[in-house]
Amino acid sequence: MTSTTPRPSRAARRRAVGDRLLADVGALWSALPVEWPRQPRPSEERLAAGEEELPGWGWRVRHTFAALLLRPKQSFSHVQEPVSHAAVLGFLATVRLPLWIVIVALVAVQAAIGGGGTTTLRPIDELLDPLLAQVLSTWLLLMVPVGLPLLYFFSGILTHVALALTGGAPRSIAATMRATGYALGAPLAVMSIAEVPLYLGLLGSVPYLVLLGLMALLFFHQLAHALAGTHRIPFIRGVLVGLVPLALFIGAAAGRAIFLLPELPGWTPPMASPYLLP
Repeated sequence: MTSTTPRPSRAARRRAVGDRLLADVGALWSALPVEWPRQPRPSEERLAAGEEELPGWGWRVRHTFAALLLRPKQSFSHVQEPVSHAAVLGFLATVRLPLWIVIVALVAVQAAIGGGGTTTLRPIDELLDPLLAQVLSTWLLLMVPVGLPLLYFFSGILTHVALALTGGAPRSIAATMRATGYALGAPLAVMSIAEVPLYLGLLGSVPYLVLLGLMALLFFHQLAHALAGTHRIPFIRGVLVGLVPLALFIGAAAGRAIFLLPELPGWTPPMASPYLLP
């Protein structure tokens, strides 16, 4: 009698190929799997011939996260020009937009079933009419798909300008944008999760601000390593240059949250306001 070993599934074979390529650093130029070349869907004949397939997008995103968090500087040791901005934006969209869709759906449901009631004063209502603040908050939420590439491009441009003003940038502006974009990945993912309870009114201001501070430090750390690896510059210079995009990241996150924060340290809500409508 002979025993036959069952053939691994297609998904298992693809994961095995990806693990082998990650272990062999010289096989592909990029340590970030989201930048690996895309393959056309193979035909039945090619599958029967045992042609190797690269892993799917979900596997690539997970292992890119692992590489960025565990090996931040090594992830940027090689940069191929021209830089694929589509790969960076695809990665950022994957970690940002799914929960954005959830929030938009929840806000739409709240608007559809929410009747009249007492409007809660927020710190922003000291400066803007409550109805105007609500409209601006909704507008900023709906503009997330546009704001995401704008954050990527503007943070990369500002970072490259800061590099040029502090001794020059050895690599291109596209390489700087790539480094800045990937450094945004993990902080954006965490802030996207935090926005769900924030929009539902379940997250207080202090926990949100603490989380924003931690994610700002993570972005600062990731970006300094990314710039040091990309441009072959000292880590301390990456830290100094990272102050510019750090301010942009904090401003973008805080600018959206200020319309939703129920309170701020040191702020006392007034007893009544003529702008509140029942």
